[in-house]
Amino acid sequence: MNPVVKLLARWHLVSVLVLLVLACEREIPPVIETESFSGYRIEGNVSDRLGNPVRDVPIALSYDYELVDDAPPPSKTYEVVDENKSIRVAVYDRENRLLRLLFQGHASPGPLLVEWDQRDNIGNPVPSGVYSVQYIADSQLKMSYPVTVSGAVTARTDTLGHYVIPDKNLPVGFYPVPLYSSDGRNYLGSYRISSYVILEFQLEPKRVAGVVLVKDQVTRVDIKV
Repeated sequence: MNPVVKLLARWHLVSVLVLLVLACEREIPPVIETESFSGYRIEGNVSDRLGNPVRDVPIALSYDYELVDDAPPPSKTYEVVDENKSIRVAVYDRENRLLRLLFQGHASPGPLLVEWDQRDNIGNPVPSGVYSVQYIADSQLKMSYPVTVSGAVTARTDTLGHYVIPDKNLPVGFYPVPLYSSDGRNYLGSYRISSYVILEFQLEPKRVAGVVLVKDQVTRVDIKV
């Protein structure tokens, strides 16, 4: 076969293959990866007026409450019956992970009250959320009482100015939350955590944003300073 004819035949074959590949690529839709989750989540970015990320910004999270009833608050006192049983009082988070050991040993028969100062095992304040103080006697859970921490620093922006507040810190619908007057003397009733939360970006000056959470959706809160 003439060399020129051979060359033209090869170019024709290559052209046909290229067209087939392009046609196949057009038939395949692009794959967009989306992250699925259940519950609630807040995330966003903090940047300056030029769009540069602002890093290491503390973000405090506060809850809003809805009155449910005037039922008495959960008891914080455990009645010790057998002084020979070893008692362990510990704090756990919503994922039932041990956060801090408050007491371990034997106690005399009678009421035992162990309160928590809302700090972890190394003395740092815990983030906003719902925790439980559990009384365990000889490996058996005897009683527990919930503690709701609100208004604490719960997230910080990273080097890209990004932050995330996960579901474990957004206990929408949790009940009971016993509330008291500012001086702690008057009991106001048992409340439920609502879907409205307040974010305080601890900048100078401070920025405050109130948002309504939607279940199974990411709530974005972006701040420019």
